[in-house]
Amino acid sequence: MDLIKLYEADRMEVGKKIEARGIKEREKFLSRYPIESIPNLTIEQYLLGDDSFSHWLHYGLSHIADIKGVAYPHTFGVYTTKKSSQILLSSSYKEFWPDYEKAFIYLKKEIVNFLEDIRQKNYNDLKKYKINSIIKNMLMIVYFYDRFVPVCTNPAIDKCLKSVSISIAKKASMVDKNLALVEWKNDVPKLAGWSNQMVLDFCFWLERKNITTNKEEICNNAVIETAQKIEEEIISIKVNGTSKKAIVNARVNQGIFRDLLLKRYDKCCLCNVENQALLIASHIKPWAESEPKEKLDVNNGFLMCPNHDRLFDNGYITFNDDGKIIISDRLTENDRLLLNVNNRMHIDLTENNKKYLKFHRENVFDREIKNFIC
Repeated sequence: MDLIKLYEADRMEVGKKIEARGIKEREKFLSRYPIESIPNLTIEQYLLGDDSFSHWLHYGLSHIADIKGVAYPHTFGVYTTKKSSQILLSSSYKEFWPDYEKAFIYLKKEIVNFLEDIRQKNYNDLKKYKINSIIKNMLMIVYFYDRFVPVCTNPAIDKCLKSVSISIAKKASMVDKNLALVEWKNDVPKLAGWSNQMVLDFCFWLERKNITTNKEEICNNAVIETAQKIEEEIISIKVNGTSKKAIVNARVNQGIFRDLLLKRYDKCCLCNVENQALLIASHIKPWAESEPKEKLDVNNGFLMCPNHDRLFDNGYITFNDDGKIIISDRLTENDRLLLNVNNRMHIDLTENNKKYLKFHRENVFDREIKNFIC
């Protein structure tokens, strides 16, 4: 079941409209209250009227994160009520300040320093700031919208994490939970280009449908779909042999498989060449002999420089289950020297690489010699 396709058909259009409204709300808010303006806010600008800082956070940014049901006037530290225009302090502020003027000066400093820590990615000691946790979360996602998923409460983000099978301690900070979800998104190639808002909408959609998924399931669906498209393209243009292999290699090295390998290795697995323009996504078990789910499985690939890719692809080298190189006798000592292969080389393997390497050793390595003997 391709959950991304189901979401796109069932919900994505609505999600995009909500996101567009949220972006407009945020732009208006930031034009009125950029970070540098906060130290100079008057008490009236902070809490009085529909255009105040507090009112915007509470009601005006509802398409980014709706906190109407979980935030109350006292949540903002310094506040007024509908029944009275008197300026009041939350209970935590009353302990330290006899009047709202000094409390308000302190609150503004706390907000600015908190946002500066977020800007600098100093996430370890955010509890020290005497700002309500919901307001912290709201400030975080509004001022740094591209960095975080726009969700403000622990119960809500816990539902999101559960819907995509992310395991994290319940006592983990809101920032850590948020970043875990963003990292999960970035590790799923089909979702990596989505905004954080759309990924949040996807997670809430899963939760409402009572569906739980995981990274592997989504990636498998994506790679199988991509592999099928490549096969259909090859069939449509009626090629085979060397031409077919060239098309497969071109598509593989333009898409999801190479991206996954770049995230895993970021350099040649064997010689550490780092120039990404030179690196090739090399199959362990060849494309033509792989099952659909194997064709673009990241464990069925190595990232290699052109020399080592060609040697591996043509069966001149392979590896044992410890990652130690095995070199074909077809390579002379001079070839080995010029092509930079020697018996001291090894490669780091995952457990899931090993089943594909077994196939490579038995069916690809020294293939020409075996065929000749047979």
